[in-house]
Amino acid sequence: MIESKYLIFYIGSAICVPAGILLASTSRRIHDAVFVALVLGVTQPASLFGLPTDINFLSRDWYRGTTRGIEISYLDLLAVILLVSSLIMRRRDGFRLYWPPSLGFQISFLLWCCINVALFSQPKLFGIFECTKIARAILLFAAVAMYIRRPREVRIFIWTLIGAVCYETVLSLLDRYAYGMHRIEGTLGHPNSLSMYCLQCVPIFIAVFFAEGVGPRMRTASVIAFLGATACVLFTISRMGVVALFLISAVAFLMCTGFRLSPRNAGLAILGILLMTLMLAKSWDTLSSRMQGTNLSEEYFTQEGDRGSYFRMGMPAIRDFPLSGMGLNNWSYWVTNRYAIEAGYETIEGGLPITPYPSLNEPPRGPTQAAPAHNYYLITVAELGWPGLSLVLAIFGRWLWISGQVLFMRNRDLMSRVRLGAFLSLWGIMLQSWTEWEFRQTSVYFNGHVILAVAATLYYFRSPARRA
Repeated sequence: MIESKYLIFYIGSAICVPAGILLASTSRRIHDAVFVALVLGVTQPASLFGLPTDINFLSRDWYRGTTRGIEISYLDLLAVILLVSSLIMRRRDGFRLYWPPSLGFQISFLLWCCINVALFSQPKLFGIFECTKIARAILLFAAVAMYIRRPREVRIFIWTLIGAVCYETVLSLLDRYAYGMHRIEGTLGHPNSLSMYCLQCVPIFIAVFFAEGVGPRMRTASVIAFLGATACVLFTISRMGVVALFLISAVAFLMCTGFRLSPRNAGLAILGILLMTLMLAKSWDTLSSRMQGTNLSEEYFTQEGDRGSYFRMGMPAIRDFPLSGMGLNNWSYWVTNRYAIEAGYETIEGGLPITPYPSLNEPPRGPTQAAPAHNYYLITVAELGWPGLSLVLAIFGRWLWISGQVLFMRNRDLMSRVRLGAFLSLWGIMLQSWTEWEFRQTSVYFNGHVILAVAATLYYFRSPARRA
């Protein structure tokens, strides 16, 4: 007997997806609306107008992994609608179909993950969870890449990103000053996730502000969104996030101005520093208390330091499984049941004893299991071996090449500036990934793929011959 929620999903998908494809492929406005809903929906609120936004076909909510179930959301349905309708419209309007740059690297990574789960992972269930999320991100990447055709679609993307960040800013202000929350998480479920999401967007807004041919409305809106993103990062009290924010903002400003210290640029720099200083001063009480709570030496080189403990627990696994790793999404399972004890950690998280996972179908009898390693590169090599980390670095390298070629160009038009913003956005992801695993968090992972899909399309159509 099929449960009612699954029956509703099957019937709804069978009706909505074909109808959505038909409408989106015949109406430009509906086609744009699907894209806007997709980019806005990346922040994934738990419900929309009181209705659930996703469905889990198989889940283990008690597991402390980076993915806890086989989840399908309305975003996936929108991605299918956008991809198919974009392919139809491209053929109809005479635009050539193309293979988006970096898509091959992403598919190769997914294939390695599937091989890892099928041949090496024990248990396999948690790896299957993560594979579905990677496949969903690739679908999203392809859909956005096929949607972007002209500067018009890039402008829609920018306005949508501005709207998403402004919405998160309003929620953050309410949470902080109306409800008295200490660390703000917005709709993303965790402060570090909100921090990295905003860091992905900040360089885009700075690049848009300095782009040629941008109207005053978009320029003003980009400033407002930048300030909102800055406020969100400060409200999260993410230590690495705050450092990355100021570093990326400064680098983005210097690159967009071409390192020219004109009176206008100097005035903008002074104004920006003043505004960010005022915002920093406003939240300094909470920031300073968190910053003074520990230091790098304690974090990495003492037995009690969180960041260092992940390396001490993960390195034995890397030595035991250098090629295959522990298995995709199996960090919490293996570290809790074996490697934490081997590394001398009988207690974690405030001195509470570690409670092992008894089986795949039974929740642990206590609340303390190992959290994912707060280092994206460490958790990747520990779970997927050195081949998995190599593929991740290959994807990052390809994305850096796609977006970073504008550094050697003198173009200051909006398309070039968006690619520059994507380049710096990726650097923000890679920088914060040294202290967080948040790039695996669904909203952050999807948003990164959206931004890089736009950059990949602009890279491919950089020559007039390919735009024909």
